[in-house]
Amino acid sequence: MKTKMLLPIGFAGLLLAAWLHAAEPAPAAARPAVDVKEMAAVEQFLGLSDSDLEQMQQVIARIRAMKPEERAALRAEIARYRQLPDPQRQQLRQGWGWMPREIQDGWREMMQGATPERRTEIQNKMQSLPPEEKMTYRRQLVEEYLKAKAAKK
Repeated sequence: MKTKMLLPIGFAGLLLAAWLHAAEPAPAAARPAVDVKEMAAVEQFLGLSDSDLEQMQQVIARIRAMKPEERAALRAEIARYRQLPDPQRQQLRQGWGWMPREIQDGWREMMQGATPERRTEIQNKMQSLPPEEKMTYRRQLVEEYLKAKAAKK
């Protein structure tokens, strides 16, 4: 019976000790690791332009607005991205996703052959679209270009 009573009391004592320890300020030896990380982050921020800092604020605001399940889904998506081979990651960073090489080459050819006004028109349209629609629009333009090019031959 005594051991059954001592176990909860001992556990409560451990909890109290942990709580009291957590309430104390961190020892000086533990602070520098956090300070070093913080200082490195601040140094990186100091090198950013105002527009880059504004963009970071917007990203942080979007993350804060996310629900826990949305954050978990984003973490999973980032983990999947990190597991991709480098060439596929580069394609995604460039906005090509999984598009075939012929579409990518067709885009470059189409844009190089377009007038400055047409390029500006396409770029403005691309910037106005949400990310998920940009790839569809880009592919549609290239396929139309390739069909017109094949018809000329």
